Amino acid sequence: MPPQETPSEVATTPEVGAVTKACLTAAEAERAIASLCKLVSYETVSGTAPSTGAYVDCSRYLVEELEGLGCLDNVHLLPEAPGHSPVVVAKWTGQDEGLPVVLLNSHYDVVPASAEDWTVEPFGGVRRDGRVYGRGTQDMKCVCVQYIEAIRKISSLRPGFRPKRSVYLSFVPDEEVGGSGMAAFLSSALYKSLPGIALALDEGLASEGGKYSVFYGERLPWWVDVTATGNTGHGSRFIENTAVEQLVELANRALAFRKGQRDALHGSGHGDHSNCSHAVAAKRRRLAKAKSGGKMAMGDVTSLNITTLQAGVRSGDSFVYNCVPPAARLSMDIRISPHTDPKEIGGMLDTWCQECSADPGTGHRLEWELLTSQTGSDVDASMKHALTSTDTAVNPWYGVFGGALTAMGHQFEAEVFPAATDSRFLRALGIRALGFSPMKNSEILLHENDEYLEEKVFVEGISVYVGLIETLASQGKDIDSACAAATEEKTIN
Repeated sequence: MPPQETPSEVATTPEVGAVTKACLTAAEAERAIASLCKLVSYETVSGTAPSTGAYVDCSRYLVEELEGLGCLDNVHLLPEAPGHSPVVVAKWTGQDEGLPVVLLNSHYDVVPASAEDWTVEPFGGVRRDGRVYGRGTQDMKCVCVQYIEAIRKISSLRPGFRPKRSVYLSFVPDEEVGGSGMAAFLSSALYKSLPGIALALDEGLASEGGKYSVFYGERLPWWVDVTATGNTGHGSRFIENTAVEQLVELANRALAFRKGQRDALHGSGHGDHSNCSHAVAAKRRRLAKAKSGGKMAMGDVTSLNITTLQAGVRSGDSFVYNCVPPAARLSMDIRISPHTDPKEIGGMLDTWCQECSADPGTGHRLEWELLTSQTGSDVDASMKHALTSTDTAVNPWYGVFGGALTAMGHQFEAEVFPAATDSRFLRALGIRALGFSPMKNSEILLHENDEYLEEKVFVEGISVYVGLIETLASQGKDIDSACAAATEEKTIN
């Protein structure tokens, strides 16, 4: 299934208007960097922060920073979110509250970091050699601070400035473990009261080159369990139709598919892939472009990894080594490219289970299950891709966004995000969402040891958001009319 259209690297729109090109003063930059260091110091690891209180402490700091801006209204914690996992929201009231709003979303939770694997304290917010080190400096506490500091700068440049449409900021937890923070926002009375969301900005990736990466979609995440049932018996005998042998046969097919997708990305002479997909995405992209004329990227293929294997008969706390287990299980993490219909992956899994089942009539068979509770979506949402159009005739907001970047002298390229972000929930509801983290000429280090961000890159990102936020917030009702007309024309055709 192909994407909606070929993404354009330069988006255009008839009227972008003047875009503020603001450079932070030395004092403003120092304040922003100190704020990033402070935010990094909160150990907001998804799996432990609800019980340690780190989420609560971090949310208090965010509320203080937002209230300190002076121009925002209704800074509060979302009542629908659990008290141990707050969702922080704030509103910059627009001149016309009937217009669809701009949403600036970010997550403040992070993945774990083992101190013994780092050369600095992962939650120390260490500054060294023009860099800020710490878990979350790229993913994505940098953007949390950049939103706040960009609004602070706009207010200092234009005292009393009021956007034409309201701007909402949301800071959510648990993005790294399924998206319950965003789920709370989308189920809230606040969300239901909005006149619509015109455009949402959310998480992106660093770019190792001189162009920013803008993500209009992402691969669909599937977490799959496969269960095999078979004969059991004493380990000294040749037991036929065992669960393990059926599962191994399916696993071999899964690994063969994985190899095919990997080779499609960057040929059979691939290099090291020991790191997570985020960190090696740029390296794979460069290799893919060299081999395929610049057309292949990580988001263009479907990845598959076997993540758990479970088998064995237990007696108390130990395994029984001379007993053939009657059941065996494995799980897979599959990220489906927008170029592939999810139904094809479902059909492939059906076929593997049918062909690898030893004797379905006697119960010796394989079955697979999609864990929708883990992917954070229902079955219907898991069976279709949701993309934000990069055709400016269909989506003028993309033209405004890209036009603002271009007016500030920045180049960018539209891509499919290789992993999953909270944007997927927004797009599934038909909300335009772009993934964007302004970090160019930067090594991709999120989820890596010694994660860091160059101070100059971080500060430049604030200036970028000054231009973007002011431009997006200054759009009047004409762009909404253009979007409605484009949607109506598309429906008729």
